[in-house]
Amino acid sequence: MYEIDGELTEYYREIDPKKRLAILDSLPESRAVDFLRELYNDRYSDHENKGRKNIDWWLWRCICLQLLYGRGKFFRRFRDREVATIITELRMNDDEHTAYLYHEYRNTARRYLSTCKSGDYASSFMGFRKASDEEKIIKACADIWQMSGGIAKSSGKESAMRLWIEAFRDELMNYDDICSEEYERLSKEE
Repeated sequence: MYEIDGELTEYYREIDPKKRLAILDSLPESRAVDFLRELYNDRYSDHENKGRKNIDWWLWRCICLQLLYGRGKFFRRFRDREVATIITELRMNDDEHTAYLYHEYRNTARRYLSTCKSGDYASSFMGFRKASDEEKIIKACADIWQMSGGIAKSSGKESAMRLWIEAFRDELMNYDDICSEEYERLSKEE
């Protein structure tokens, strides 16, 4: 449904920003590559001008969406305003470049999921109890759902976030076999 040129497959598969830039620089110039360069610069830049390097702004905004998921009762206005800002920042309202954005969103989800395999991920009791592989997968499912379908549903932005939700769900389904059942359970729970 979201077909792209075959030459872009390697670029979207790679999660390391430096390697992605090298791949992007090796591609022949075109309107698509110009747009991808614009996305790259937007995604991997210090939006707060604090002099930080190697920042993945979109990955940070994923975390923000997850944090906002649990803030609905007293901070509803703030949450909704912040979600609307993130929707704009992450170009979720761009209907012209949906295929490129879909794959960029999947790449963002893939990068997040790559962090979910670390030894300390999903640990409890201040890190003394390490999580099993299955617990890590279930926690990763919950995280992905909260930063996509969960926040969209709780803030009433499902329509605006449709492509984001779809991309994150699709990437999660490639993560592990139990993700489908867990994601379905989380979707019904809300």
